[in-house]
Amino acid sequence: MTESLLLYMNLRSKQIVRLFAGIGPFRCLFLIGIAAILFYAFTKVTSVWVLPVCYLLMLWLYHNNRKDKEFLSLQMHGVKKLFTAEYLLLGLPFIISGIITANYISLPVFILIAVVMQWIHPVRYHSIVLPMPLLYSGDLLYRRMFRKQVSLYAVLLFLSFMGVLHDNINLCKVCLILWGAIQGTAYMVTPPKHELSVYNSFGMYQLILVKSGLSNIFITMFPLIVLILVLRHDTETILFCLALFSSTLLYQLNMGMARFSFETQTVMGIYWLLFPLPLFLVSIMTPVVLILYLTFNIGLTLSVKKNINIYGTDIYKRIEQGIR
Repeated sequence: MTESLLLYMNLRSKQIVRLFAGIGPFRCLFLIGIAAILFYAFTKVTSVWVLPVCYLLMLWLYHNNRKDKEFLSLQMHGVKKLFTAEYLLLGLPFIISGIITANYISLPVFILIAVVMQWIHPVRYHSIVLPMPLLYSGDLLYRRMFRKQVSLYAVLLFLSFMGVLHDNINLCKVCLILWGAIQGTAYMVTPPKHELSVYNSFGMYQLILVKSGLSNIFITMFPLIVLILVLRHDTETILFCLALFSSTLLYQLNMGMARFSFETQTVMGIYWLLFPLPLFLVSIMTPVVLILYLTFNIGLTLSVKKNINIYGTDIYKRIEQGIR
């Protein structure tokens, strides 16, 4: 059993190394930073039930989505003990956090969860295609993003509603800002330059991007803005909503143009963290920065148009000839 466990752990370690090599050093550092922040947060938890619940959810997601249970059951003896040992190793950060916070009551619960989890049958669920008649039909990337984030959007709506009930306008504002930041991720895709050939011209792509921004941002942010205005409808709040809407529009237009300027999604992610996202957040608090954001977008648009003219002139000529 010990030899099988060591062999299995060696295989798992190679898979982890291969995974980290695939996602790149920048994302590795980002994920390690998030893990360190979460571990620090766990060491500050005083409630007895928080750590076991987080461990239970994390372990259930891993156990429910793993694909090697049947294979290991056929190839190895004592696979239940192997699963228990692996799940205990995965729970080491939670166990160490419990020891640091002197939460010794939760330690037997961790062991019980690791033992019982292997007996839980996986839950298979199917995604439901939601009809979205209100969203602009010309922007498939935004519609795809909304389908993926509809559960998060519902959570933000619920939190905003709770903020109204408890007279907490800051919670409503945070939810609105988060949804504004999420919308720009719809364009975190780096397409080949010939993708613009589906449009008659670069101006048509710009027009569709503007229509999508004005329509989709207004429709999805309208309920959140209404909840804020129900709670407080003074001049400061109205200006905040207007600044946020304008900043979100410029942010989305920037991401829609920038996706044609980068070859890999990793570089696109670095660009998103360095320029569009900080400008989006700063322009909400300081509306004057919207002028700088607009200038930045104009320069980016001219740069993308120049590159498209260089690489896509022949494509557009062929399209025009086909139309004639």
